[in-house]
Amino acid sequence: MVVAINGLLRAGAWFLPPPDWFFGVHTARVFPIILAVWMLADVPATNVLGSDARRIAAVLDSPRELRRMLTAKNLVLWVLVAPLCVVVALVVALLTQATLLSTPATIAAITIVPFGALGVAAWLGILYPYHALPLRLRWQHRRPYGRMVLRWALLVVLPYGLVPLVATVVILPVLSGWRLSSGSWVSGSDAAFALGVVIVAAVATAAWFGGHAIGTRLAGRRSQALRAFLDDPLRG
Repeated sequence: MVVAINGLLRAGAWFLPPPDWFFGVHTARVFPIILAVWMLADVPATNVLGSDARRIAAVLDSPRELRRMLTAKNLVLWVLVAPLCVVVALVVALLTQATLLSTPATIAAITIVPFGALGVAAWLGILYPYHALPLRLRWQHRRPYGRMVLRWALLVVLPYGLVPLVATVVILPVLSGWRLSSGSWVSGSDAAFALGVVIVAAVATAAWFGGHAIGTRLAGRRSQALRAFLDDPLRG
């Protein structure tokens, strides 16, 4: 539901308002990439511990098992998002008569960039997890407000900025190169676009493995505090 709602919100923001309201770049082949990133930008990408408290608590002392669980959670999100956005990219390619080179490059970006974003975005949930409580129960135990309501509300909203930010950092070297070489944030050359995707793939792969390695270490260092938090749903 979260993924679907985010996709609908991003599609509405792309097609309904004037093009320059929300996007600095508003070209057809960028839309599927932006759609993929936005669909990932929610609590499933960040609250990786609190949303599965019992099973996570059981593997906190096993870095290998914890990393496997974090990887599995990210892969599930990828399976929900990437194939759909690839279909969107193919439809866009047919409607715009895209070249044979730009379409595979777009698909590669859709399938690769999310890995880099998800590997790093999980840090938020490792540092600041929260329990997936029914709203009724959370409101019944709303005191103290700072922990049960304000902290939770902030952590629910943060992914909308954090995940796109991480994705932007992943592709920033390529965007900067295009800007310096052609004066545009999106290269008009299919060859340059394809080369950019190769570079992004390398950065995203490093962010994926490095992000999970750092995240696992963070969880290991905080295992006692995390277990105490995860074992008590009324901690917020």
